[in-house]
Order: sequence, then structure tokens, then C-alpha cells
Amino acid sequence: MLSPPIAAILEGLFRATRMAFWLGLWLFGFGVLSTYLLRWWPGDRLLPVRWLNYLMPWLLIPLVLALIAAGLGRRHWLVTVLAVPTLSISLTYAPLFLPRPCRALGEGETFKVMSYNVGRRNRDVSAMAALIRQEQPDILLLQELRWDRVEAFVNTLDDLYPDAELHFTHDPYTLQAMVSRYPLTLLAMMPEKGRAQKVLLETPNGPITVINIHQYFPDWQRRQKEISTLLAEDIIPTNGPLILGGDFNTTDQTQIYRSVNQHLHNAHWEAGWGFGFTFPFLTRRIRGKHSLFQLVRIDHIFYDDHFLAHNAGTLTESGGSDHLPVVAELLWIKY
Repeated sequence: MLSPPIAAILEGLFRATRMAFWLGLWLFGFGVLSTYLLRWWPGDRLLPVRWLNYLMPWLLIPLVLALIAAGLGRRHWLVTVLAVPTLSISLTYAPLFLPRPCRALGEGETFKVMSYNVGRRNRDVSAMAALIRQEQPDILLLQELRWDRVEAFVNTLDDLYPDAELHFTHDPYTLQAMVSRYPLTLLAMMPEKGRAQKVLLETPNGPITVINIHQYFPDWQRRQKEISTLLAEDIIPTNGPLILGGDFNTTDQTQIYRSVNQHLHNAHWEAGWGFGFTFPFLTRRIRGKHSLFQLVRIDHIFYDDHFLAHNAGTLTESGGSDHLPVVAELLWIKY
């Protein structure tokens, strides 16, 4: 039996803890709701909005737990505040988890595109090559391929295409590279446009413009300017088939992403499944398991109306990189 003073103290602590708990949930709910609404204005100019856009899928975990607690506590107004962002985020990502209609390939050329940030610190050329051989991409976009590993890399892949010559281009300044089954012509290297590498592929069915990008700078406004300039000068004016891929360092909820998605289709959203996170992938293992799971999807493959995505996905191995590669099988539509 507790003495009255101790019982009073414990009761006061319990009440204070309970008040702090509900106050915390209110602050969390209003914080997420207000930040979510601020996505429309002023948008990514605010740091909290940028963080929300990067980590939005993970917010569902605390939101659902908070929603359950509010429901059990019969806090009806708190339930409403928490339910709005929970429902909005759930509906945003629901298409990635719903059954996709089966698309017949029909007539047209089908080929595989792979985007792979190999990691500038990754020295395991054989592991990179093994991953590429496993996928056999017809078009391979590479980021962070150091100049001192180019020769070994090309030599390892020189017989990648048994029936065709391997075509390759690399820029030692931006560390961007492309490998292709088809002959390619380098059109431009554009470090000021997100380290963009622009080539023209000569396929049996006609030319395709391919742009390999690696947006690097952390300054949001600079990256937004880079992608806007690339769109205005190199993507929108292109009349023929076009593919854009690479490491965008941005998720599918940011303004940078939306500005691209206004003009191009994302292969993962059209034909992939699940969140498809690509970064960070740690190669160190603890008891045989990776020490950290992927948090965000920042590697993307886009295409214009000349194509359809037949399937798309994120690989489960990285070949020693901190990024998981992304692949997409595209069908070239015949008009």
C-alpha cells in the first residue's frame, strides 16, 4: 500500500505523461498535415517539405500507429487530423501495389534499359560486370564510373553482346558512361544540366535520343534550374523517341520529379511494383544480412510517348555499389 504522498506523485506523473503523449500526437498530426498541404505552396522551397517528399512512404508507419492510438483513446478530432495525411499518402502509393493489366507486346521492338550508379568508391569491377551480364541490357546508363576503372570495365564486358559489337562512351569529368548494343554518337556533355550525357543511338528501327543524368549538387534551387534547362533545351524540343535515365537524387514526390513527369513517363510507375527503393544499399553485412535497408528511390528511367513500359523493377544486388540498379523493358510503339 503506497503512502498518500507517493500515490499523489505517481498519479501526477501519470497524468503528465498522458497529457504529453496526446500533445505529442496532436503536434505530430498537425505538423504532418500542414507540411503536406504546403507541398502545393511554397513547395520544395521549404526544407520540411523536401524532407516530407523524400521520406513520405515511411511516414505511414508512425501515422498508422498514431491513428490506432487516437481511435482507441476516442480522440475523434485527432483521428480526423491524422486520417487526412494517412489516407492521402496511402492513395498516392496505392497504384504501385495494385494488380497491373497484362500488356500484350504486339508489334514493335522490345529492349531493356538499365540505369546503374556503380559508386565511385566501388573497386569491384567483376561484381559490376556480373550484374550487368545477368541483366543483358540493350542500353546501359552508368553513373560514377571512374576513369581509372574504364579500361578494366570495358575489357570485362567486351563480349557482352555475342552478335553485336559493344558500343561505349565515357566522360572522365562527369564520370558518366553509356554502353549499348547499338552504335551510338555522343551529341553533348552538359555538366551544367545535371551532368547530362546525351547520345544518339542508331537502332535497326531508327534513331533514339538517350540522356544519362546524375544530379549531384545538394542545392535544391540549382538542381531545379538544371532540370528545367534540360527540359526546355534538350527534351521538349526532341521530336523523335527519347529515353532519360540516371541518378536524379530526388524521389517521385518532389517538384523536380514532377517537372520531368509532366513530359515523360516513369517506367516504375507504369510497369513496376512496390516502392522500389534504390538507396542506400550498404555492402557491409551483419550476420549475413545487410546492415541497412533502402530508404528512398532516387534512380529513375523515363521515356516519351514513342514507348510503352512492359515491365520494370529494382534489382536486389548492387555489385558493390551503394545504389541498386533499376531496369525497364520498353516496347517501341509503331505509329
